[in-house]
Amino acid sequence: MMGLREAPGVYLGFISLHVLAGHLGASLVHRLRFGRSPLAYRSAAADSAHTRVTRRISGVSLLWAGSVLAAAFWPAWSVMAWGRPLLPIPPLAGWVLGVVGLMGMLWAQYGMGPAFRIGVDAGEARPELHEGGLHRYSRNPIYMFSYLYLVGASLWAPSVVTLGACAALGGLFHQLVLQEERFLADRLGEPYARYCQRVPRYF
Repeated sequence: MMGLREAPGVYLGFISLHVLAGHLGASLVHRLRFGRSPLAYRSAAADSAHTRVTRRISGVSLLWAGSVLAAAFWPAWSVMAWGRPLLPIPPLAGWVLGVVGLMGMLWAQYGMGPAFRIGVDAGEARPELHEGGLHRYSRNPIYMFSYLYLVGASLWAPSVVTLGACAALGGLFHQLVLQEERFLADRLGEPYARYCQRVPRYF
């Protein structure tokens, strides 16, 4: 199987699906299904702490993407200490994790129905507690599968920078999860507490 350097268009095209399908596509599908946008972070009452972490995620994501682009198009990158691959990983391993992660993320988003949101709107009415679909097994399947996708794509260019940015994004995702859990616990009370007792945070 050809690697990132030999077929950059294929690899980078798949990487772009995370943004196009997982964010823009999911927002469009939600609007068509329910007549409103799920982009809670754009509301005037959007939670400021959540928004700050989201901006940090954007910054680290740019670093991650830059390292992958360098690995694909800049041969000198792969001989530098911070760009050299740390492990000889077959491209297929990244593809398996990436495809499973992307499909799981989209499945979890679609399965949430009208409860799906991107961000936290502190001024919104009491949110709906969604316990069906993949949320029967994990309280955060969207984050979990999104990160699995990111890990898979990182294995195509496993340098210090790429893997370091991937680890940092995992920590930032966890911060978002903790903030959202506090928001839901405050809004939903005992039903959410019982849900947390039955279902693990991730897996």
